[in-house]
Amino acid sequence: MTFMQAIYGSQYYEISQKGKDGAKGRFNGNILLSAFVILIILTITGLCITFSAAMGDRFNALIERTFGAEDGKGTGRLLAIPLMAVCYLVVCNTVGTEKNYNRIIEAFNLLPVDEKNRANKKILVPFFVVLAVFFITAISYSH
Repeated sequence: MTFMQAIYGSQYYEISQKGKDGAKGRFNGNILLSAFVILIILTITGLCITFSAAMGDRFNALIERTFGAEDGKGTGRLLAIPLMAVCYLVVCNTVGTEKNYNRIIEAFNLLPVDEKNRANKKILVPFFVVLAVFFITAISYSH
C-alpha cells in the first residue's frame, strides 16, 4: 500500500463503512494531506531557525516588521488560513484530483481487508513523528 492509498483509502474506508458516500473521502484526504504538508513545512522552517542563529534573527525581525510585536495568536491566524487555503488548492489540483482519487480508491479496494485496516496506522505514524519533531523544535527554540 502506498502512502497516498493509505491517506485517501483510509478516509474512503471509514466513510463507506458508515454507509455514507465514499466520495467525501477525497475532501477529507485532501485536508489531511494539506495539513501534513503544512506541518512538514513548519517543521523544516523550525529546524532551520533552531540550528541557525542568523536565520532565527532574520525570521524574528521579519515577523516583527510585518506584524509588529503582537502575541502571535493573530499572526498565526493570518498566516495559517491563507497557507491552508493555498496548500489545499495545490493538493486538489495535483494529487487530489477526482481522477487520481478514483484510481487510488480502485487500487485500495483490491487490497486485503487486514491491509485496509492498517491504513490509518500507515499515515498516523509519520504524521505523529513529524508532529513530535515540530514540538521538540518549537520547545527547544529559545531566542
